[in-house]
Order: sequence, then C-alpha cells, then structure tokens
Amino acid sequence: MRLFLGLSLPKAVLRETGRLSQLASCRIPGRYTAPQHHHITLAFLGEVPEGRLPDAHALLTECLRRAPAPLLLLDGCGYFGAPQRAIFIVRVKSTPDLCPLHEALIRGAQMRALPFDPGPFSPHITLARRAVLSQEALDSLHPRPLSFRPTQAHVFLSARDAQGSLCYTPLASAPFA
Repeated sequence: MRLFLGLSLPKAVLRETGRLSQLASCRIPGRYTAPQHHHITLAFLGEVPEGRLPDAHALLTECLRRAPAPLLLLDGCGYFGAPQRAIFIVRVKSTPDLCPLHEALIRGAQMRALPFDPGPFSPHITLARRAVLSQEALDSLHPRPLSFRPTQAHVFLSARDAQGSLCYTPLASAPFA
C-alpha cells in the first residue's frame, strides 16, 4: 500500500482550497484533486507492506512527540515542474519551519528500514496535476491568508478510486507535542 505522513486541513482551509480549485479550473486545465482530499505531505513513504503500517505509525508518533504544533499559513499559488505539465499548488508557510520535522521523519524511516522519498521538501497543498499553466492565470489566483494550527498528523493511504482519481485516507493519527 502507498503511504505518506501528512496533515489534514480544517474545514475553512478546505473551503478556500476548493474555491481556488474552482476558479483555477476555468483558467488552468489539469487533473484537479477533490477538495476533501487536499492535505499537506510531511514525508512520502511510497509502497509499504501492510504489516509495516504499525512501524509507520510509531515513526509518526515518535517524531511528533518532540515537535510543537506549527502555525501554517496559505501563501500564494505556484507550481512544480514544467508549466505545460505542472503540479499546481498552494504554498504553505510554517512557524516553526516544517523542514526539521520532515528530516526527522526521513531519518526515522531510514532507521526503521521503511521506504521513503528523499526528494526535496516544500510544504504545499496540491490542487491539480498535469496542469497547463500560464503566468497570467497563475498571477490571477490568490488564496485568502488563512492560518491554522494542526493538533495531529496522520499516516495516509494513497489509492485510486473506481474512476481512477487519487484518494487519501487517514489510517492512523498522532498528536503534536
């Protein structure tokens, strides 16, 4: 099963990311994620045998036990990749910075022999994949400056539904310090 460690979003933030997705879909073609599946990934583990789910949960619990709950702020739209096949995102600022938590999760995954993606980390909310962006369309979209403080993080299952859309289901949770 494909797993990642991440944060769910409060209803007010989901309403805002849903509003942005709806506005953007008229200007930016792409494969949009349903707003109820919007989240912030802290660490992507990838394919993990089902029997290792307790190890992923223990990793999350251990790292969050030492981490204060961050204050997160929606911070503008952007993208990863090439503009003609981009991942369209909302950037997220964090106080304290989420990078040390990400690094602790990656080190812990490595110590537990769990798979992990060592790629660069940039906190964000994915709105669409395979997006075709223009700078004009990107410049016209601005999230409201909402902030929130999560109380817990989750081990999420990433799977496709019957229509082929990615869905994210929390399987286990752990509280911040």
